[in-house]
Amino acid sequence: MRQLRSFDVHGLARKAASLRPPRRRSSGTVTLPEAEDAGRERLREFASLLCELGSELLRAGERTAEVEAVVHDVAARYGMRARCFVVPTGLFVRVGVGPDGRGGELDFAPVEGPDLRLDQVEAVQSLVARLRAKELPFEEVRAALRAEREKPERFSPATTVLGYVLLTVGLGVMRHATVAAVVGYAVLGLGVGLLRLFGDRLPAGRSALPVVTAILVSAVSLRWAGPLLHEEPTLLYIPPLIAFLPGAALTLGAIELATGAALSGIARLAVAVNVLLLLALGILVGTELVHPRPIGKPPSEALGAWAPWAGVLLLGFGFLLYFSAPPRVTGWLLGALLTERLVQSAAGELGGVTFGAFAAGVLLPPMASWIARRSRTPDQVVFLPCFWLLVPGAVGLTSVSEIIVDGDTDGGLSSLVNTIVTVAAIALGVLVGAGLQHRTRLRVGEPSPAGLLDPDGGGDATDSAPDRPA
Repeated sequence: MRQLRSFDVHGLARKAASLRPPRRRSSGTVTLPEAEDAGRERLREFASLLCELGSELLRAGERTAEVEAVVHDVAARYGMRARCFVVPTGLFVRVGVGPDGRGGELDFAPVEGPDLRLDQVEAVQSLVARLRAKELPFEEVRAALRAEREKPERFSPATTVLGYVLLTVGLGVMRHATVAAVVGYAVLGLGVGLLRLFGDRLPAGRSALPVVTAILVSAVSLRWAGPLLHEEPTLLYIPPLIAFLPGAALTLGAIELATGAALSGIARLAVAVNVLLLLALGILVGTELVHPRPIGKPPSEALGAWAPWAGVLLLGFGFLLYFSAPPRVTGWLLGALLTERLVQSAAGELGGVTFGAFAAGVLLPPMASWIARRSRTPDQVVFLPCFWLLVPGAVGLTSVSEIIVDGDTDGGLSSLVNTIVTVAAIALGVLVGAGLQHRTRLRVGEPSPAGLLDPDGGGDATDSAPDRPA
């Protein structure tokens, strides 16, 4: 009698598991079957694709921890494990690794080009949502990324410059609101907007643009704008530099440090401090190039208590035009900015400026997610402008310029310490707010035969096994 071949229970269990839909775990993870047909060429192509996607996410202003989570989730959706090392200037991705973290194919991609506009951020985040939901062909993903990079600007150059003027006036009115000052903000903002319009088209001069702009703005404010408008020049030349202010980099760096990403946090903080020093250097050169004229008359009377709220609205419309936000998010974005300002002001009245910054930071992540679910717009499109509203880049530049230009070490150091404390408060608030959210994570797992053949219907073994990192 011929001997029966051994019955491969393990192989049968794996094939049966591949026919079952992924099961949602109570811990917020989804277990997916491992891909068995991933050859070396496919692994290399997939690693390159994940690097390209991660590079675009970094250009969109995502934290390195969030980029790592996206890489792991997308790899798991394709049935592969991934390991990655992400810094603000690039990322390494290894895919096809075994459960022990070895093997697979490695690729690297640098972060090149300017930051993404809000409409490009929306395109990237929409693609990430699709990739987390289902496995897409590689060519379709590459085509989507190529279309996002080649996406034309939504508005004309004149409209973009108008958006910069609104940004400048909005920030200025929130700090110091008089009729004469508003005129100064608008004129100087128009000049800087035109400089950025032409400077961004000259990659060779992009690195020198902050210094050149700071020199021109400070010189014009000291020599003409301040005396003609009877306003303090130092109040006039900070808001026009709004696009160069590194407040977001300061706060993101603090968040990275708080989450254990020391290398990324130090890199972001170093970039932010370097930008502040370049701007302060430009202001110093501008003050030495011209002889300040006396202001003469006292400043005009300040506008009413409504002025800062009008500044928030102007800031919102400036974001919509200058950063090409999707039109359908206009109402949501303005409402979110006003809400953030209201919470920051109310909490500041109760517990001080630091507590106000913390409370606004806590509110930001859940509010952005809530708006994203109802407006069908990725939360990053709302999160970035609101986050930018909170960060104290202007205060940081003011404190550095007081130390370098005016030699006011006491007042400058006091302002600098307040900036650091505020940055830390915002970072802690954003971390707390993000921790209140629940997000499903994907992982690659292999159900065991015992779980599949459980007569009690207990489900596969991954429901009781501890989680493994994707």
